[in-house]
Amino acid sequence: MDLCQNEFRRQLLDILDQISDATFVTIDLEMSGIATRHKNSSNDRSLDLAKPTLQQQYEEVKSAAETYQMLQMGITIVKEEREKDFYIARPYNFNVSPLSSSGVDIGLQRIIRFSSSACDFLLKNGFDFGKVFRAGIPYLSRDEEAELTLENNQRAERTSKIPDLLIKAEDTPALEFYNTTRQTIKNWVEKPKQNFANIGGETEKLSGFQRRLVYQLIRNEFPDLRAFSRCDGDFMQVEKINIEREAEYKVSRLQKFNTKVAKQKGLGWIFEALCGGDLSGIDPLWSYNLEDTEPEKQPDGIALRIKNLNTKLRSKNHVIVGHNIFMDLAFLYKTFIGSLPLLVEDFQDAIHNVFPSIIDTKYLATHGLESTTTRSSLKDLLDPLRKIQNPLILLHQDHRAYGSNFGRDHEAGYDSWMTAELFVKLSASICSSNKLTSPIAASESRSQANSDTSRLNSVGFPSSDNSEASSHEATESLLGPKNTLTAQELSTGSKAQNTLVYSNPYAILEDVEDRERLSETGQASCNQWLPEFSSDFWKIYSNKLRVNAIESGICDLPSR
Repeated sequence: MDLCQNEFRRQLLDILDQISDATFVTIDLEMSGIATRHKNSSNDRSLDLAKPTLQQQYEEVKSAAETYQMLQMGITIVKEEREKDFYIARPYNFNVSPLSSSGVDIGLQRIIRFSSSACDFLLKNGFDFGKVFRAGIPYLSRDEEAELTLENNQRAERTSKIPDLLIKAEDTPALEFYNTTRQTIKNWVEKPKQNFANIGGETEKLSGFQRRLVYQLIRNEFPDLRAFSRCDGDFMQVEKINIEREAEYKVSRLQKFNTKVAKQKGLGWIFEALCGGDLSGIDPLWSYNLEDTEPEKQPDGIALRIKNLNTKLRSKNHVIVGHNIFMDLAFLYKTFIGSLPLLVEDFQDAIHNVFPSIIDTKYLATHGLESTTTRSSLKDLLDPLRKIQNPLILLHQDHRAYGSNFGRDHEAGYDSWMTAELFVKLSASICSSNKLTSPIAASESRSQANSDTSRLNSVGFPSSDNSEASSHEATESLLGPKNTLTAQELSTGSKAQNTLVYSNPYAILEDVEDRERLSETGQASCNQWLPEFSSDFWKIYSNKLRVNAIESGICDLPSR
């Protein structure tokens, strides 16, 4: 599902609801560049014989995240449906705009950079750069929010600390205006006929210089009064201070600023939900529809919903999954939190505090291999797994865009969906193959694999019922209409048994009841579901990131 800026705000709470119920969430990003170490430059290491250290590799990734821009963020929210015997997936594709949110001006200043090679690559894969700026969803990092808040507070204080203008003795018009204004105000204070006194505007509009002189005069000589610009600065009104009105103005000013910040935060609300951050700044009116009459859909009811969601998401142990996610994590941190730490150890601690449970499917797929040069791209790993009938992962009916379309590689939403499918099938297959309770024994068993082919065979992928089907036929089954199952076909045995040997990418999820399990015993087989995330199985794979460029090939995140 591809959402623009306005649709995003309207659907935000529904997305947060889905995240709160998720078994896991996959993430993928597209960036405007990834390399800052150019050939023949001062930091070129292309001729170095030794592999870089983790610190050196992190510095390169850090430089990319601080130089380039996240253009697209894809997430797939996956929920385990035990009663229906499948996983339900909801992919979202968000174009990420570096610009200010529509109608919002909070003084945001950003420098946007693009790598020509990255742009060439994205264009070849059908990327729409214009959509990023036309309909992209804004964002605001925590550091940016703190800086803008400080500037806003200082701006309010500076109004009472503005240096005085010095009027030169020869500037007769300015002196006359200043003295006339002083006398007008004195006369009004002594004999007020109205609740205000107007300054200027009778014959000509006030200039900016004159308005500043009025503010200066009030500030220095009439501290019990306030001046307000009227009619877009054409004239000014002087009034007596109203304590209640002053307090209301300060509250109103702060509310307007917070409203702008909340809109600008945009995609940051998804990030905060995934890491248990604060969601209290979400405006209930974003989800309010005047035509809704139910109490829970009124602003107060929506505010209660936000409060409950905030509590639920902050207490949830979110499992974040990505493929080759080391660089993605750096971009996520820079985009939604702020400046990256100088040392990789500090980055490891920081990212682990944000996401305590991370699984890298590239590490999952290559753990135990003698060589790290094996083909391990997302597509290469997923292709042989598409034939697996269990576990079954299906797209929700409202998320059909990726159901029958191949060739959307390098669209963040589609890649996050591929990552979800790979994670479910590969994890369950490894668990089924090992049939071990000891993670150490499992590791020893799988370390014997030394090639991609033997690796895939060693995990014991279940074969399809139609073992003679060619790879081409398998693809046709995925693409063609004969793979579009109905709820009735799922709940009966025969046709589902034959058709579900390939991952069905279509939405078939409503009103599915009591589908027969596909194992011969009628019991859920070991690879029917992912192992519980609290099980020993994940001790081998959790919080370990594959970084092939370095000698060890691994970035370990610390254990809490």
